[in-house]
Amino acid sequence: MNSLQMDLPPFPETPRKLKRSRNILNSPSKYDDENDHSPLRSLSDNTIQNRIGTEKRLLRSSTKLQLPSPENSPQKKRQKKILTELSSNKLTFGKQSLYARTKSLLQRSSSVIPNESGALLTREIQCSQILNFLDENIINHKSNSLYITGPPGTGKSAQLELLLKYKFLPIDLNQSHIKTHNPNLVNNNYYQPMSLKARTENINVSSINCIAIKEPSQIFQRIYESFVTKEYESQHKTVKTMLHLQQFMQKYSKETTFVIILDEMDKLVRLTTNDTHATRIIFELFMLARLPDINFILIGVANSLDMKDKFLSRLNLRQDLLPKTIVFNPYSAEEMFRIIMDKISTLDDCVFNPMAIKFAVKKCSGNTGDLRRLLDILRHSIEIVELENLMERRKNGKKYIENDDSEIKKIGLQHIAKVFSSITNSSSTRSRINKINMQQKVILCSLVQREKTDIFQSSCNLDDAFSYYVKLLNNKDVFKPLNRNEFLEVCNALETCGLVEISNGRSTGKTRHVVKLIKTTVDEKEFTQEISKTELLKHFLIL
Repeated sequence: MNSLQMDLPPFPETPRKLKRSRNILNSPSKYDDENDHSPLRSLSDNTIQNRIGTEKRLLRSSTKLQLPSPENSPQKKRQKKILTELSSNKLTFGKQSLYARTKSLLQRSSSVIPNESGALLTREIQCSQILNFLDENIINHKSNSLYITGPPGTGKSAQLELLLKYKFLPIDLNQSHIKTHNPNLVNNNYYQPMSLKARTENINVSSINCIAIKEPSQIFQRIYESFVTKEYESQHKTVKTMLHLQQFMQKYSKETTFVIILDEMDKLVRLTTNDTHATRIIFELFMLARLPDINFILIGVANSLDMKDKFLSRLNLRQDLLPKTIVFNPYSAEEMFRIIMDKISTLDDCVFNPMAIKFAVKKCSGNTGDLRRLLDILRHSIEIVELENLMERRKNGKKYIENDDSEIKKIGLQHIAKVFSSITNSSSTRSRINKINMQQKVILCSLVQREKTDIFQSSCNLDDAFSYYVKLLNNKDVFKPLNRNEFLEVCNALETCGLVEISNGRSTGKTRHVVKLIKTTVDEKEFTQEISKTELLKHFLIL
């Protein structure tokens, strides 16, 4: 078939060829005459223009589809170069750089791989206690309650989330003992006890964060809604009290065990000014977890160490209603260091100087042992180094990423110190005092009072400060003084919060030996206003 007929070419032509074709078609030929009946002359002008427009559209579509190019073409070489750079560990900027991958591992929400028992690193004892509690009560179909407490950032919620993910199974692994769930229930799972691997138990497990609850009385309805389908809920009456929830669970007591996790349980008390009402709701929850005619396991998680004594005093009337308590202590410096090194061990290289990590760990563990705060500080230190690299590149006039060892700059002590300094200077005395506990406030009051007694001495050594602290508390007879080691730990915590400064100095005696000096860095007016809000601390403002 003649190529000049209506059949389109197999491949689209380039714009230059199209332009040349148009010129040829529109230019006069020596064969042009009125009697010429060649195929070219048989095409009308409109047909020719339509053909050219069709070829243009094909060219645009081929550009979008990106037709394959030869392996040795410049485009392929550029793509290979980019892929090589992205796979390199020496990139300074971009999503695949070593800095970016390290920051992603240090995110609070980064994935955590537990050990075989489902425990977080350094939390093996607490995990074993939780699993033993679940085994004992789920196997024997008993109702019981567990209270998990500890300061913020100590792994309470993270540990329970790992157990929910790895220990509560969506399917029955023992196919010979399949037990179907009731179609009216949701959040159906199977639990495999550690002691009986060949056995699984039907359970319905749900986790509720109490921060999202407006009124403490709504907790019974939220528990009910987390276990039933929407159709079942619409066909039955609403659950508003403990009695209604009890009647619902009695219907399924022979089929399944209900496990409810109440995170931030102490928020139920803070939601209302009526502590009596909130305490009654919590009391009913723990009492419900002791009824013999239902299978209900309650796991409460809270930051308040004294919630059991302060708000659950009614439970002390019945010793059998007391929940089992598991305490997550603050992370020590050694535990924090192990966790950080384990997180970044998957990388080919470490952007941190080990001494920088130890310095950050020591500063954070001296306050509350909050691992989340340590992760934030390490991420901010990486951002400081990235900013320094960027400024240096601009100064040297570099406009592209170079794959050389000089680009990877280690995070050192000076970068960690700069982060702590920025955190300290960005907050006022009032906000810094709000973050410390009662014992820390008492010691801060004694340090301020000590400085007022000697206006000619801006700082004093730690031994004199401790002696004055013990003497002051014995005179006031409000708090029992801490021992010396505990006093020194609190002083380190106050330094981390930016409320005091601890430095090396010389004693005033003949020996002139090296001593630790301490002085406060608070605004006197803001300090007085904030301390005056606490009734027990007002006495420490009077000399």
